[in-house]
Amino acid sequence: MSHPTGIRRGYTLIELLVVIALIGLLIAILTPSLKRSMDLATSTVCQYNLREIGHGLMEYRIENDGWLPLPDEVSAVASSRPTTNTSWFVKLFPTYMPDPLTLMCPDDPFGYRLADDQSHLTDAAVAEFPSYGLNSFIIGVGGGYLAHVDRKQPTRPHDTILVADLGPDRMNNPRRSRPSSFGPTRNGSLMMWNDGFDPFSGLPANPWVTMRHHDGINMLTLTGGVRHVRTEPVLRTPIRRFYDDCAAGGCTLCRYFKVFHYSFAKEHLYWWTGPLPPK
Repeated sequence: MSHPTGIRRGYTLIELLVVIALIGLLIAILTPSLKRSMDLATSTVCQYNLREIGHGLMEYRIENDGWLPLPDEVSAVASSRPTTNTSWFVKLFPTYMPDPLTLMCPDDPFGYRLADDQSHLTDAAVAEFPSYGLNSFIIGVGGGYLAHVDRKQPTRPHDTILVADLGPDRMNNPRRSRPSSFGPTRNGSLMMWNDGFDPFSGLPANPWVTMRHHDGINMLTLTGGVRHVRTEPVLRTPIRRFYDDCAAGGCTLCRYFKVFHYSFAKEHLYWWTGPLPPK
């Protein structure tokens, strides 16, 4: 009886180890590239959100004589009534921004808070939930004097920060958290120019500046442009009252106020460059 020829033998241990090693090598090569692609995709969604917010703010300004939406003062209410959320973004819904989830960055680890409570935009706790913050210098200085941006134009509107990714992206000191909220507080969705929301309280706080998108955050300027800003160098630099490059760009905080503030001058971005509110 003849034996069949060309019988296929199994893989040897060496061959299996070589295949496994090759697969591991391919994974090691492709994983960083895949992660970068995913980071780029989510950052692109974030930039789209910022553009939509910018469009909403522009339409609001057109219909409100050039004013940005100023937060109202929260008045004292009876204990039987809930506190009202008077944050700037509430005034954009639904006329100027139909979808509340526009305020949720896909890379925000606490973005789910807004997704869970988007139907309750009048609740005070929701003021802390958006992933983005409005420039508090424009909104708050001089009782909102600068918020009439169509008349109080800065000298460099295309380089003036309007809205940006807002942290913290991890829990604050528990003593700083509001009892009615969970997760970190975000200053009512306003970006402060300083390191933390209340630098004089003596309590530790995680800064609002994050590295949410790989190495930085996204920022919207007053003229509607969106930029990716590297924040690692900013977080490594001690916060100061005056920066040479910032002042050279016309930064009002450097040149006149001399207050502690984050500087984004290396990205050609400034908190304000222009007229001051009257004394």
